[in-house]
Amino acid sequence: METSSPTQVSGGGKTRVTLIERIKQRYDESAWREFAEIYRGYIYAVIRNLKLSEHDAEEIHQRVMVKLWEKLPSLDTSEIRRFRSYLAGVVKNEVKQFMRSRTRRQNRETLVAEDEGDGFETIRLPEIEAIAEAEWKIHLTNVALQNIAKDFSKTALEVFRLSIEGVSPDEIAERTGVARGSVATLKTRVKVRFFQEIEQLRADLGGVE
Repeated sequence: METSSPTQVSGGGKTRVTLIERIKQRYDESAWREFAEIYRGYIYAVIRNLKLSEHDAEEIHQRVMVKLWEKLPSLDTSEIRRFRSYLAGVVKNEVKQFMRSRTRRQNRETLVAEDEGDGFETIRLPEIEAIAEAEWKIHLTNVALQNIAKDFSKTALEVFRLSIEGVSPDEIAERTGVARGSVATLKTRVKVRFFQEIEQLRADLGGVE
């Protein structure tokens, strides 16, 4: 479950300007810092799922963040609404550019025949979008759980975490030491607050549906 590092995002408030919309104003440094904290681990997890080495993933991650810094202020409304799809396209382009650049630097004698490609030419955008979608669900869950942690005991949070992983109530009771009859009660209490936080995060971040 712990794929990308969660970062706390403030909840509450009435009508809010989404984070992506705030980023469109590049001078809003606080918005960019918040964006970087929220998305850094998520973007890295998406890149690592493309089976790249840690070193290559780090370099591509930096390239993606620089590209986003350059491009986010000029995003149009449709791109904001489909931000994960936009982000998947940026990742795909940066991965391919990185691999092409590295290939050009290498000695041709050590390369596989050029017509065999570098393996990344065949990456399709829908595949990256699927990875981005799966990682986003994990990331959003982790952020939400961190944000509500102060409102519940560690035991209650563990009961809920195990329940969303599909662990049976009997096994949850055994693992946590909670009475079997209390498992559902704790799960429900956390679940209500958890989904409230998920909705708030979606509203705050914007463009992540």
